[in-house]
Amino acid sequence: MALRFIKEVDELSTESCEKVLGKKAWKLLWLKLESKTLPKETPDMGWAYKSLAKLGGWKDTKRTGRASIKALWEGWFKLQTILEGYELAMSLDH
Repeated sequence: MALRFIKEVDELSTESCEKVLGKKAWKLLWLKLESKTLPKETPDMGWAYKSLAKLGGWKDTKRTGRASIKALWEGWFKLQTILEGYELAMSLDH
């Protein structure tokens, strides 16, 4: 998972998160965690890292800014479940 190394390589944090998450997935993640409308530009990988970690239960209680691999994977699996539910709901219309 490329997001795990986001804190070690500064160039990674400024890239678009669409490269890792895909268009539908980052939009669903945004709608799940942010209380704002979708942004015009795709968020960066730094946002994706923190958002997936938060979805996985990370609270940054140690104030290090680094999420565990477990929190990232938990967030990833929850996002995949949300994405699957979205795609199933969309298939009902057809």
